[in-house]
Amino acid sequence: MRLASKQNWIAELPKDARQAIEKRLEYRDYGPGKLIHRAGDPCTGMCRVHSGHVKLLAEQPDGERALLAIYARGHCFGDTAMIARRPYLYTAISARDARVGFLSSTDFDELIVLYPSIPETLCRKTAIALSSVLSNREMRNQAGVAQRVALVIYNLAMISETPQLGTYREVDVPITISELSSFLGLTRQTVQKEISSLKKRNLISKLHGTWAVRDMDQLAILAQIPEIETI
Repeated sequence: MRLASKQNWIAELPKDARQAIEKRLEYRDYGPGKLIHRAGDPCTGMCRVHSGHVKLLAEQPDGERALLAIYARGHCFGDTAMIARRPYLYTAISARDARVGFLSSTDFDELIVLYPSIPETLCRKTAIALSSVLSNREMRNQAGVAQRVALVIYNLAMISETPQLGTYREVDVPITISELSSFLGLTRQTVQKEISSLKKRNLISKLHGTWAVRDMDQLAILAQIPEIETI
C-alpha cells in the first residue's frame, strides 16, 4: 500500500524521445499548498514533478478533500486525462515549494507520432498503475490497521530525499493525521492511536511539524516489507 510514488515513465524512454519531451516542458513554480489544477478543469496537458512534492486529492460531495496519492520528483500526472480527452480527474496541489514541468496536449500529440516509444511506455505505465490499485485494495482487505499505518509511514520515508543516517530518516513530505486517515479509510482517532503506539515504541517521532522514522529496520518488520522493495 503506497501513498507516495516517484514512478517516472519519461525516464524509461529512449534518449531521443526523452530529450524531445524535456525540450518542450514549460516549468512552473508553486508555493506550499498552491493549486496546480482542480478536478473537473479542462485538461490542457500533463505535468511532471521536477522538485518538491505534489498531492493528489479527491473532491468529496461534502466539500472535504480526500488524499489519494503524493507524487515525488519525476512522477507524471494528468497524462490519463490528457490521453482520454477528459477533464482532470483529481485536484493537484503542491505539498511544499514545488517546480512542475508542463507538457501541452498539442505538443504531446505531435510527439507520440514522432516517437512510437512514448505510447508503448505509457501502456506499461498504465498496467503498473492498475496493478498497484489492485494491490492496495487487497492490502486494505487483508492487513491489520497497525501494519497499514506502518507501511504508509515507511513508504513516505523511502520517498523522501533526506539521507538515511543509520536507521534514522526524516520525512520531508508534509502530511497530517487527517490526510493519513483519509488515504487509509480509517477514522482520525484510529490512526492517532496507532501513531501514538509507534511513538511509544520509539519507531517514529515528530518535531516542529516534521515526521521522522527512528528505526527504519524495525518499522519495515512491522509493515512486513519484502527484502527487495521498490517505490
